[in-house]
Amino acid sequence: MIADFLKLTPAGQVKYLKTEEFAGLEREKRIEFLKEVALSEKTSSKCLACALKILRELKFRDREFYKRFLEHPDSSVIMACKKALSDRGYSNGFGFFPLRELVKKQNNEKKLLTVRQIVGETGQAGEDMLVAFLAEDNLRVRELVVRELSGRAQLDESRLLGFLSHSLWYTRAAIVEILGNRRSQVLFQKIDALLDDPNVEVRLQLLAALAKQDRGLVKDHILRLTRDPHIRVSKEAKRIFATI
Repeated sequence: MIADFLKLTPAGQVKYLKTEEFAGLEREKRIEFLKEVALSEKTSSKCLACALKILRELKFRDREFYKRFLEHPDSSVIMACKKALSDRGYSNGFGFFPLRELVKKQNNEKKLLTVRQIVGETGQAGEDMLVAFLAEDNLRVRELVVRELSGRAQLDESRLLGFLSHSLWYTRAAIVEILGNRRSQVLFQKIDALLDDPNVEVRLQLLAALAKQDRGLVKDHILRLTRDPHIRVSKEAKRIFATI
C-alpha cells in the first residue's frame, strides 16, 4: 500500500489522505500508515506536513516522533510539528474532563497506556491529571501514578494533601504513600485524621510512611497505633515501634 502511495504526485498523496477511503480505515492502521509516510525519504514536504497534521488530529502523542521534524527545511512541516507538540491532550479543545471521561470507558490496558503517555507531561496541568487518576479503581494505574509523583523533583504536596478529605480510601492510601515516599512533613498537617482513618489499609500505609520519617517526629504517633483496634495495624505498629 505504501509503495503505491509514494508513486503518486505530491498533490495526489495529499488528496488520498483526505479521502473517505483513507478516513474509513481503523485508527491504528491510519496512524501506522502515516508514520511510514512521514519517515519515507520519498515523501514530499507538502505530504509530510499533511501527515503530521492528521496524526495530531488522531491524538497520536509520541513527542519524540514529532521532534525529529523540527529542523525540516520546509516551514509548513515545522509548523505542523510544533502544533502537534503543543497539543497536550487536555488542552486545545480536548479538555481535562473529556479526557477523564474517555479513560473511564477504556479497558484496563488502554487506561494504563493513556496514563503512561500523560506521565511524560510536566507542569501543573500534567500533575492535576495524574492526581485525578489516583481515583481509578485500577491498581496498576494507581501504582504507576504513585511511582511518578513520588519521584518528581517538584510537586505541590500541600495541594495533594488537600484531596484527602474528600477521597475514596484507596486514593487516600495512595496520597499517603506518595507523601511517605517523598518523606514529606506536610503529612503531619493531617496526622490526627489519618490516625483515626476508618480504613485499615490507609492506617497501614500511614505506618509505612511514618517509618520513613525522623524517629523523633513519629514516635508518639506510632505508639498510638500500637493500641489500634485492628490487629494488623497494632501488630505492624508494634513491630515498627520496636525499631525506634
